[in-house]
Amino acid sequence: MFVNFLTANAQNPVQEFNFNGNLNSADNTISFLGAPVFVNDRMGSPKSALRLTNKAYQAVVGDLPQDNKPKTISIWIKFNAVNIPNYILGYGAAVNGQYFGLVQQPVSGSNSDLSLVGWGDTNNVIVSVPLLKEVWYFYSITYDGNVSKIYRNGELLKSAEGIQRSAKGYILNLGKLNTSTSINADIDDLRLYSVAMTDEQVKEAYNSSKPSGAPVAESMPVSNSTTSNASKKTVATPVKPSAPPAAVSVETNKSGKTIEVFSQGRQIMGTNASNIGDLPEGTYLIKVINSNKK
Repeated sequence: MFVNFLTANAQNPVQEFNFNGNLNSADNTISFLGAPVFVNDRMGSPKSALRLTNKAYQAVVGDLPQDNKPKTISIWIKFNAVNIPNYILGYGAAVNGQYFGLVQQPVSGSNSDLSLVGWGDTNNVIVSVPLLKEVWYFYSITYDGNVSKIYRNGELLKSAEGIQRSAKGYILNLGKLNTSTSINADIDDLRLYSVAMTDEQVKEAYNSSKPSGAPVAESMPVSNSTTSNASKKTVATPVKPSAPPAAVSVETNKSGKTIEVFSQGRQIMGTNASNIGDLPEGTYLIKVINSNKK
């Protein structure tokens, strides 16, 4: 057996919360406050995701980018109710242009408005998307000092230029918008970055963390916009989920070797010897097994 470590190109979060049976950050330096309820995560692992039922959580995060500095926040979320507003996350002040958050509005028909909230109508980026209950989605919001972007499942939904996002404050809220609490969802793997991740990096982050064979909806990209409150909204077209990817363990035809890739103690879904170069930056464990042992 041969064991080696691999590093690929992407961004590392400045803080992350995995919610694996606790509210602590991955480095155990900070924690959300509250009495948690843990449920199965998107991989089916027990007590590895946080359930929020009209309940908010807060954490003081010193790494939150301030003012107009670049920023990215990503999160996995499964909505248990879509007929209410889901205040997913946010931080900053309830002042025009001084907030950075994500809100999923109630479904109307089969669609729901997804908002990157900046406080004040001209500072919000809104896109209408299909939304289903009990389906895991991967959301990312980015800001590079000029361009704001919303992604779902690695695909760009909408972007807007020229909005100043002078987010101030170090209290990160889950399930809460200013003083109002409204959410019914399970969340997992919240990650904070001090850079605006590129389209490719967001896609890699989704591909490297999505489950295999679980109900995760896909999203088609939506055309960009230079204004945040355009009257015409472009709807993301749902795509029929593809068949589950092949198992991670890949037996090569010529050598008869099985290659497995692990990250943080878990075997990565959908990764094989042919696409190792697409992995995001990080430390991985590669296990090579000779399957032709006599």
